[in-house]
Amino acid sequence: MKRRKRIKIMLPAVFAVMIFSCNQAGEKIETRDPVDTVSEKLSKSPVNPIDKNILNGNWKRSDADYRIEISGVMDGGSMKAGYYNPKSINVSRANWAYTDGLLRVFIELRDENYPGSTYDLYYFPGTGLLAGKYFQAMEGLTFDVEFTRQK
Repeated sequence: MKRRKRIKIMLPAVFAVMIFSCNQAGEKIETRDPVDTVSEKLSKSPVNPIDKNILNGNWKRSDADYRIEISGVMDGGSMKAGYYNPKSINVSRANWAYTDGLLRVFIELRDENYPGSTYDLYYFPGTGLLAGKYFQAMEGLTFDVEFTRQK
């Protein structure tokens, strides 16, 4: 009889712990933008930042005829960018920020065969490369990519 009484007392506590644990796991899901908030990123700007306007220009991917054309880098983190493969693909969002002392570029594509594919790139001053990750949304795959400036 004592054992049943203990089980009845402990059962609600066990369920409470299980429910709390499940909720905790759900809260750990990261839902932030790949290029967090602009103000947060700009607050981490390096002391002698790289001039953001160095991003302006035409960039060609090293492994294929994919091109990014950056024609405006505005204060506040917004950016005018075009993407070509080789025809124009709609750029739904383009941003820049300072991250860990480097210029970071984020471009999201929304077009036929590009349902949210993204580029998350860094400008490396020593090499003059834009390099980082390309997320191919149709396949759910991520690739390392590099872009070089075209003259």
